[in-house]
Amino acid sequence: MSNPALGLGCSPEQALANLRQLYAKPEHPYYILAPDYRETSSGIASLHYLCHLLNLRGREAYILGKAQVNPDLKTPLLDAQAAQRHVDTGRVPIAIYPEVVEGNPFECSVVARFLLNFEGFITGRGMAAAPSDLLFYSGALIAARHGNPEGDLLCLPTINVDLFCAAAPGTVREGKYLYQNRFALEQIDYSQLPADIRLLSMANALTLAQLADLLRKAQVMYTHEWSMTCVIAVLCGCPVIFIPGHGIDQQFLDASFVGSSGFAMLDQPDALRHASAGVEGALQRYVERTAPFWQQLEVFVDKTQQAARREQQGNALGVLGWLRQRYPLAEPLRLINAKLDAAAAPSIAVVVRASADQVALTRTLDSLQRSLYKRLEVIVLSSDEPDQAMARWLPGDSEQWQAPVNTLLADSTSDWFMLVEAGVEFTASGLLMVALKLLETPPSCLALFGDEAVRLDGGAVDLCLRPELNLDLLLAQPANLARHWLYRRLAVLSQQGFGLASGAAAELACQLRLLNEHGLSCVAHVSEPLLVADGAPARDCPDERAVIAAHLHERGYAQAQVLALAQAAGCYRIDYQHAQQATVSIMIYVQGGLVQLQRCLEILLTQTTHPAYEIVLIEPGSDDPAVAQWLEMVSQIDQARFQVLRFMPGQSRAALCNAAAQEARGDYLVWLDAGVSVLDGGWLQTLLNQAQRPEVGAVAGKLQTGTGLLHRAALVLGLGGSVSSGVDGAAHDHVGYMGRLWLEHDCSALADECLMVRRDSFLQVGGFALDPLLVPWVGADLCLKLQQIGYLNVWTPYARFLIEAEVVSPAGADEEDALFARWLPQLLHDACYNENFSLVAGEAFAVQSNAMSWRPLKDIAPTVLVLASACEGDGQLRLIQPHQALGRAGLIDGTVHMGLMSPVQIERFAPASIVLQRPIDEDHLLTLRRLRAFSQAFKICDLDGFAPGLAPGGGAAALLEHLQPGLMQADRVVVSSPVLADLLRGAHDDIRLLESALSADWGRLQGQRRTGERARVGWLGSTDAALLEEVVPALANEVDWVVIGECPSVLQPFVKELHPAVEPGQLGLALAALNLDLALVPLADTLVNACGSDLRVLQHASCGHPVVCSRVAGLAGGDSLPLSRVANQTEEWLRAIRLHLEDRDASAALGDALQAAVRADWLLAGPRLQAWRQVWLER
Repeated sequence: MSNPALGLGCSPEQALANLRQLYAKPEHPYYILAPDYRETSSGIASLHYLCHLLNLRGREAYILGKAQVNPDLKTPLLDAQAAQRHVDTGRVPIAIYPEVVEGNPFECSVVARFLLNFEGFITGRGMAAAPSDLLFYSGALIAARHGNPEGDLLCLPTINVDLFCAAAPGTVREGKYLYQNRFALEQIDYSQLPADIRLLSMANALTLAQLADLLRKAQVMYTHEWSMTCVIAVLCGCPVIFIPGHGIDQQFLDASFVGSSGFAMLDQPDALRHASAGVEGALQRYVERTAPFWQQLEVFVDKTQQAARREQQGNALGVLGWLRQRYPLAEPLRLINAKLDAAAAPSIAVVVRASADQVALTRTLDSLQRSLYKRLEVIVLSSDEPDQAMARWLPGDSEQWQAPVNTLLADSTSDWFMLVEAGVEFTASGLLMVALKLLETPPSCLALFGDEAVRLDGGAVDLCLRPELNLDLLLAQPANLARHWLYRRLAVLSQQGFGLASGAAAELACQLRLLNEHGLSCVAHVSEPLLVADGAPARDCPDERAVIAAHLHERGYAQAQVLALAQAAGCYRIDYQHAQQATVSIMIYVQGGLVQLQRCLEILLTQTTHPAYEIVLIEPGSDDPAVAQWLEMVSQIDQARFQVLRFMPGQSRAALCNAAAQEARGDYLVWLDAGVSVLDGGWLQTLLNQAQRPEVGAVAGKLQTGTGLLHRAALVLGLGGSVSSGVDGAAHDHVGYMGRLWLEHDCSALADECLMVRRDSFLQVGGFALDPLLVPWVGADLCLKLQQIGYLNVWTPYARFLIEAEVVSPAGADEEDALFARWLPQLLHDACYNENFSLVAGEAFAVQSNAMSWRPLKDIAPTVLVLASACEGDGQLRLIQPHQALGRAGLIDGTVHMGLMSPVQIERFAPASIVLQRPIDEDHLLTLRRLRAFSQAFKICDLDGFAPGLAPGGGAAALLEHLQPGLMQADRVVVSSPVLADLLRGAHDDIRLLESALSADWGRLQGQRRTGERARVGWLGSTDAALLEEVVPALANEVDWVVIGECPSVLQPFVKELHPAVEPGQLGLALAALNLDLALVPLADTLVNACGSDLRVLQHASCGHPVVCSRVAGLAGGDSLPLSRVANQTEEWLRAIRLHLEDRDASAALGDALQAAVRADWLLAGPRLQAWRQVWLER
């Protein structure tokens, strides 16, 4: 066939598609979790062939892990370079898990589950699938049994029809076989079967070619179980008879994807003749039944790629992944529901205002269906009745919703209700967390709001994490903050429901009426995103301005004006139009040079338009004659305008300022640094606009540097471990989080470089703190004192100032301790921040990891906070894995944090116990000292024998001296070995021995034995392998040496298989896959080793490996498990190894006994897991 130079060669449409494909961007890759390829397992083969097919069809697919692959298939293993390339190019991996996989081990954001069998049939455990996981079924019966009869099928044909085909005509058939795989051998009732039956068992699996040859000649095959081998038999012309009573019946056969032809049930009349009659035409039926697969594959690719594209677009900021992680595990969820059931959990009505967009409505209702909280009444408000079984219909106009909703509230029996627009998607756990919060709220709580996520232009999703009720921010930005509240139904009914006259601002009007009548404390906030919604429209809303004005008039501001912001549509500024003109004393502490002071006053005098003010200069006893002369001159200019207060040197600035406040004549004080210059003529009016409100204690404006950067705007309590600004260094016109830097809003603390405060209030709280250790925090201290007696502190961007920012030394530990002693409880929870935000310096308004911020078991299970030094080795075994196991079991709440935390972070977490790993350096000791001073938590030191900084070869006395400082600060010391416990005896009153153990998943491992011609003997790499330097060469011709991880270079020439080290989470599978007949665990006899808890014996034992190990202290289980222990001498190692090799059966039995002992006593489950909980929590 020639290659034409002209002519399309295909349809124009196909030609165009081909051109587009040439320049299309690569699609999202597939990561398929599959065991080693085995031709004898159709399920495993299906996973490998799926990878092969995807690659052949131009997709990009990989097998995950270290699986063995079929070299004849295009199934590359995923390596680090490919994975990094996907990250760098922004592609979203699509994980494909078979039904035997529990959870999402590779934490992919898009998951497809390929159910090759009934869920739980093989493992006895469910998949723990997430609501967003895509499900594909290898057969219609599996889909139906899973409760999804219309589910997507993916019936992948894995049978080679050229190999498995009928024999040539005239072939004599003989031989009756019983196929056995998972059905227990001891349960076979041979009385039901022909006397000459032969066993065809997967325990002694044939190759595919051998199986095809056997079945082409077999007369009949019997079986208790369904397998693809049954289909293969029929294709080979061999009828199959199923033995009833074991899960297979005629209905099952009729529903199988190949039908029941060629099959029969043993209990039906003339079963063999019936099955034999159906064998004819098997190949044609198989081809017909598998033909739909190619369309199924296209659907599979289309749906998974669509999901990945949505994820790529929506999760561009990582928010969707963060939200999905906020989903409790099975046992914690059971405990949460038990608490809700016991406490008569609140019922919640969700009113969905529908539009003509049915897709949007379906999206909302589907999300409510997936909600983990079930005490919901779902109502759809629409003009037409929706086709939704789960929702109740409320006829009405979704735009004019007030009247029908008021009617609904009168008829409903729900305790609480909320209004949402169609299209919002509720998070799985949001309403569950709301219900827990409502259990805590008193009857005086009449409304509650949560956080939310918003869809941005372009499809990305971002978080909208709200502060606690912030009245000024609510009035400034109602479109974002007044929506999606929950209301106590009877409270809204008591004020006659929602007002019709409020129009689009009816919810805001309801909220402000509640606040006016019941105060700010009637509204609660839960720091939990409840839903994902479209962003609020950015437009001026006359209804909102009218409602806010009415609210202000009711509060007594008859002339107040609500001004729309030109630079921020939908946001407002309030001019309260106070009737009385207040007098102001501008308080300036004299410091710095004369030029700076003169410039400050000159600008004040020329820029300030408010008439009623005085300037008070506080002179601390300066020895600069030029300054003294100038101050004398100023004092003579206008005594009504200026006061110069001179003090003797040696007194603190705070004391002088407090004394000056007594002499001030104004109603309000403005504390102004000499390095601050006014930028706006109406600055005093702007500050007074807020300060003259009776509920306001202090007001601060916007400070910016000469380079146009913000300085100490809106301080955050607890940030950086103390108090600091989250926006220092941002551009002066930066909008801030949720637009805050353009809006007036309440703050817990304000900068003191320019701070207005009512004089009477200042004196009432005692002015500035006199403690010299509180000097860095005097402004914050003043604001907190005002807040403590009920005042609000307000920050305004409309009074702008220029500041000559000075370099300030970081606060010392003593100064921080003074702040903690005075205000630690307040530093933990800044009401103007959000508990999902980080408190780490430099991370203001950055979202914390869920490990720190999401606490579903808070107040249900005790909290344990672990501060680990290392995420690998003993940090993994003694801290991370026990904590994870206790958390999965619902026995504790808490997290493992790598590194140390500030006292504020720790107390914000509110742990019952804190576990610190090896607290032996100065930072750890400071943390422990502060914990003793400021925390009621139980303090535990975990020691594992590893002592960084200890001189090599150091003895017991040196080790004890190294550890002693940390021990003195702890309430309990936990050690990993009896030797370390004996060493520390007498050094602390409460020392507990808690030997390390393996996580429960090690109990499901099983290596194979006798897989090679020679015994496979090996070890898990360690530095102590040098003890085998003479052993390995001596046995090189007798065994196959197999090593995973570190191996001395001198031994490598004798090693048949040297496998690279793997991640800790993959070690169990990798170790089992070595298929060792014998494992060696060498360990040097040193003090550090003896004080440790080496788990290699347990790890090998869990795989069924018999073990020969060193007869030294420091091996977990070394004194109690059935091991072959030897002195670290070549002769003893060789003697013990050869004893195992001489009696392979006895060696295998020892491995089985060892494995059973480890599974019974050395896993983090049952009594051993409870022991960890007791040691960590019981005082």
